[in-house]
Amino acid sequence: MTKHNHGAAISGRQSQRKLTEATLESGFQILRNKKDFEKAEIDEWGTRYHKPPAHWKQKTAKGKQRKFEADGFIPLEENGIIIEQKHTDKHGTTEEKVFYDLEKIRLGVYGKKHKLWYVFTGAEIHNTQPYKEFEKQVKLDKLDVKIIWGLAEYKSQLKKLKNTKGEK
Repeated sequence: MTKHNHGAAISGRQSQRKLTEATLESGFQILRNKKDFEKAEIDEWGTRYHKPPAHWKQKTAKGKQRKFEADGFIPLEENGIIIEQKHTDKHGTTEEKVFYDLEKIRLGVYGKKHKLWYVFTGAEIHNTQPYKEFEKQVKLDKLDVKIIWGLAEYKSQLKKLKNTKGEK
């Protein structure tokens, strides 16, 4: 039997699988990996991968382009939706990562071509103060980010989208 030293990694994979299932059940596709993007013939840059702001260090120690990786991309007829998912069953470091993400949003890392949805999932999301503060700051700063609380609301938002725009 394999020993797992990082329960968050297992939880993360499970939550991604549930988000993928919810997306597919709602009649949309979600692109997550290189194979998905190649099959859909969509460039990963600006959809899955995002460059740091110009004034941040651009190269890794090995000279490769630094990148931030979104959790998914939903292609639509016009543009698409970049998906960032934060899953919380127990309190931990994931909660504080939203403030780093907030700075990335403020500095334009995700660009303006596609919509950006933050999907909070897990048993503890409504008890997670940093997520509430993130949402409050997004509203105060008038940032173009849709905050979604739970898979049921995610499915509801996809249903609304299906009724208005359709998919690619």
